[in-house]
Amino acid sequence: MAVTAAEATARPSPGPTGPCTWTTTRSRATYPTLKEFEKETGYTVEYREDIEDNVSFNGKVAPQLANGQNIGYDLVTLTDWLAAEWIRKGYVGQIDEANVPNKNNILPALEDVGFDPGRKYSLTWQSGFGGLVWNKERVPNGLRTVEDLWAPELKGKVVVLSEMRDTVAMIMMSQGVRVDEPFTDEQFNAALAVLEEQVDSGQVKQVKGNSYKEDLINEQAWAAMGWSGDIFQINAEEGDKWEFALPDTGGTLWSDNLVIPVTRATRPAPRRS
Repeated sequence: MAVTAAEATARPSPGPTGPCTWTTTRSRATYPTLKEFEKETGYTVEYREDIEDNVSFNGKVAPQLANGQNIGYDLVTLTDWLAAEWIRKGYVGQIDEANVPNKNNILPALEDVGFDPGRKYSLTWQSGFGGLVWNKERVPNGLRTVEDLWAPELKGKVVVLSEMRDTVAMIMMSQGVRVDEPFTDEQFNAALAVLEEQVDSGQVKQVKGNSYKEDLINEQAWAAMGWSGDIFQINAEEGDKWEFALPDTGGTLWSDNLVIPVTRATRPAPRRS
């Protein structure tokens, strides 16, 4: 989904000891909520940060899911488009609402989505934006447009997301294309040509998934196309060194969703979202 800069409880009874294995896209240094969950429910949770991006993760586990094989996770965090695909293909189980009383806490805008009416198979974990990121010391004047990433002084210091729904979409919007409406192959390919040019010239250091954060932290990259939630996280953990903003021509809106693979080994399903 595209957005513009201007738009911008009952306590459950304890369940049996796990393990419950949860994989996600976004890492944190500490997990206070997870520790509280283990204390309250009696589950032992193995929390894995195995998803570099949706495409590579799906390529790894989708064949197993299609064959009914256990993929080793009881709970998985997927972005909207992949959650929709898994639901459509029958790869996720229906949520037992009796075990998730805090489902009622979901925001009204997210409680009835097209890919999962009534949220029977997924629950939003967090939402945010795709946009521009920069090191405030290294890029003191900031970034306002996608084209600002191509400035000569940033050559070799830019990373962009391997999620093409974000990266190519932001380039398309910078070219005047509305990505929330049908667009042509020519419009898509024109944006892809810009990305290829910037990669081939060395302007873009790397195209990466969630590990782009490490490039920002170690200053291998000074600027990026990135996700707002990640920048909030690394600012909290590493010092307030980075700024995030939507490009003047618009950024993307994402949600990550919790789903339960049908092949999970642990029973019953986790009790809190």
